[in-house]
Amino acid sequence: MTLDNARIDIRTLKGDGDRRKAFALFRQALLGIGDLGRSSPETEARYLAGGKPLGGFEGDDLRGVVNGYDSSIVLPGGGRVKHLSVTHVGVAPDATRRGIARQLLTEQLRRARADGYVVAGLRASDARIYGRHGYGVASWSVQHELDLSRAALAVSPPREGLRIVDVRDSFPLFRQIAEADPAPRPATLSRWDSWRAIQEYRTIHGPTPHHAVVVGPEGNERGFLRFHVESADNWFTSPRRSVVIDDLVAHDNEAWQCLIGYLFRQDILHRAVFPSRPVDDPLPLLLHNPRTLEISGQRDESWVRPLNLEALLVARSYGGSRQIAIAVEDEVFPDNRGVWSLGPQGAERSNSKPEAHVAIAELTTLIFGAQSAANLHAAGRIKTASADVTEQLDRLFATSCRPHSGISF
Repeated sequence: MTLDNARIDIRTLKGDGDRRKAFALFRQALLGIGDLGRSSPETEARYLAGGKPLGGFEGDDLRGVVNGYDSSIVLPGGGRVKHLSVTHVGVAPDATRRGIARQLLTEQLRRARADGYVVAGLRASDARIYGRHGYGVASWSVQHELDLSRAALAVSPPREGLRIVDVRDSFPLFRQIAEADPAPRPATLSRWDSWRAIQEYRTIHGPTPHHAVVVGPEGNERGFLRFHVESADNWFTSPRRSVVIDDLVAHDNEAWQCLIGYLFRQDILHRAVFPSRPVDDPLPLLLHNPRTLEISGQRDESWVRPLNLEALLVARSYGGSRQIAIAVEDEVFPDNRGVWSLGPQGAERSNSKPEAHVAIAELTTLIFGAQSAANLHAAGRIKTASADVTEQLDRLFATSCRPHSGISF
């Protein structure tokens, strides 16, 4: 039986019991997710309370789920728009490949737009799935592995204002610092309560010690570094004592240098692993020998799907010297289709002849600055009238730094 012949009823899941059943189905579908309800029912309840889950039913049988959390995302130029953080996408193991996830994701997008969300975003477990729903890659990340036993700083970061805090008691402070960041990178997300609940749980119940340091005077902190010890057979005699960075927020370059410098002053450490950093992170430039930093594991980080394209385009700032007419294709939302004029004068619909043609997913990549128009054109992902138009598009969507969020969900 195909989905077109099946009767899939999509319902909003509101009660605690339904939310737990939906989360259980998601865990079953993903296989590698532990049973949070058994280890900490209070944390699971706190985590699920903030979600907006939808369930796909055949009769009374739950066959698929998708969830989302309220957030906002930063655009190039500093504007923010309302963002639905999509997660918990799963289908019962005996109901896969019947289009259930497709229906749930499409319905979720439609409801999210009706609820005022400008975009939806997610972290993709499989990069082949979400492009067909109009999601485009809005940011990339890389892993940094710093050999502290060989590395030396090319500058002397200030030490003043650094203080160690109890990581378990300091999540309200971390929230305050993150929310006060005056110039976050494009693709930065506001952190919602349910995300923090999981971070706190992992910190308290993690198998190895967690630590944190903040920079700035009390009440006016400008950054924090949160990390945990990597498991070792014998920490004291190990030749590879390592820490993993869980979160790093810095309001300015001096705060960032202070926090990185703190790691160098821990003589017991051999290695620091940063699982997710922006592709243009300046850390190599902070080192005398950049070869002591291994950069690997580049991967797609943020996938974003425009819902209300007009609101998204108006919220972004643009460079270049003139307006460019761009024809946009969107198979789900007719209001997003058509020709848009973008440039120094802003964004608006246009009757002009288009100079470029782009699908909604690739437009997302351009809006956030995750790839250049030149690269997208070379790969056949966008069409332009001339090489000059491609150049103009790169000026139009130019960003001072590459997009990066730094958190998963």
